[in-house]
Amino acid sequence: MKAMIGELRIGMQVDSLFSVKYKRAPVLYNPAKGGIGWRFAFGAADRTGEIEVSYWGGADEKGVRALHASFREGDIVRVKGMVGTWKDRPKIDVNEGMGSIEKAQPTDLSDFIPATTKDVGALYGELLALVAGVQHAGLKQLLEAFFLDPAFAAAFKKAPGAMTIHHAWLGGLLEHSLGVARIALAAARNYPGVDQDLVLAGSLLHDVGKMRELEVTTNIKIGEEGMLRGHTVLGEEMVREKAKGILDELTLLKLSHIILSHLGKNEHGAPKEPMFTEAAVVYYADELDSKANQFERIRTETTTEDFRVYDRWLHEVYLR
Repeated sequence: MKAMIGELRIGMQVDSLFSVKYKRAPVLYNPAKGGIGWRFAFGAADRTGEIEVSYWGGADEKGVRALHASFREGDIVRVKGMVGTWKDRPKIDVNEGMGSIEKAQPTDLSDFIPATTKDVGALYGELLALVAGVQHAGLKQLLEAFFLDPAFAAAFKKAPGAMTIHHAWLGGLLEHSLGVARIALAAARNYPGVDQDLVLAGSLLHDVGKMRELEVTTNIKIGEEGMLRGHTVLGEEMVREKAKGILDELTLLKLSHIILSHLGKNEHGAPKEPMFTEAAVVYYADELDSKANQFERIRTETTTEDFRVYDRWLHEVYLR
């Protein structure tokens, strides 16, 4: 049946269009009745979520490889198969002779790219109100140079917050940036010496590099520049370019450090680790907002009677 990923249930027959998120190479496997077969898997996505598709072929290696080569990452494919499960997460199985995978033409790209369900206008209005309350003249001018620019604002409102892990939908960057700002400002009020204007600027701009890191086609993916340089470096560069003639050297240096250290640990991709209070506040606010979003997404998307599920990023997740 034609159904969105979010509507799929174990045992359902599937006949739907999906965007190809990734592909894995064909490998040998042993069919249940003995002998050998060839299989491959790929990630399928639409605006309601993602799911892995496994194609189970026979001993004809050339035929399986030809099917595998008939579509690419970013293509739209029509999948006919059945919903199964793996580690309590749904998947689609396509068995040779009983299902099919065919490249197709999209009818409406909005079917494949997820978007925020929140009121973007209201979110952006809240963001602008925060910017209007900044007391530091340089930081306020810098934030206005970004968020009052109509072209930047239009792009920022549509930008995803990530490719897969958290806020991975159109409008996700706005949701996440504002979420970090709310948490960081609430935390900063506990420490009288903290520069709240610097915390706000760091919160709203910490992920601005994702506007250059991520590309949106039939799905959300990391582009070539994003893969090789990363959003922290790209974002710090964007802020430095915009801050010329606006921000004093020390404030810019601190803001740069907040952006470069917001991932917290070198092993997590941070060029620097937080070295002062404002940087630590933004880092932990970012970590909290992203982790809470991951837990909520898994809780709402997982269909199992068990009280737990395994996730590759969070490991065991309690669902009740």
